[in-house]
Amino acid sequence: MKQNRSRRPKWQNCFRCGKELPPGSLTYVAQIKIFAGFDGVLLEPEGGVDRQLKQLLKQVEQSNPEDLEKEVYQEFNLMLCKSCRDRLVEEVHHPWGSPGRFIH
Repeated sequence: MKQNRSRRPKWQNCFRCGKELPPGSLTYVAQIKIFAGFDGVLLEPEGGVDRQLKQLLKQVEQSNPEDLEKEVYQEFNLMLCKSCRDRLVEEVHHPWGSPGRFIH
């Protein structure tokens, strides 16, 4: 197959380990969506709903819209090599396998 030299595919790097991933090599894309959850429970706020709404509106007015959006939804696409893909899948299936991995 003939390639147009002006449109040569770019080399990429694994997001996790940095390994170079040449054009045509085996790569994986992890699509991650992080969004705010809602369990259906609304608790009565201290001071009442009206007071909380006023506080929230004030916070929104003083905040950067992009930062507010990130609080609700973010999406990432990560390019991975085979080894890092395997490690990611293992960690997802066994998240507590390595002690001390998560800090809260």
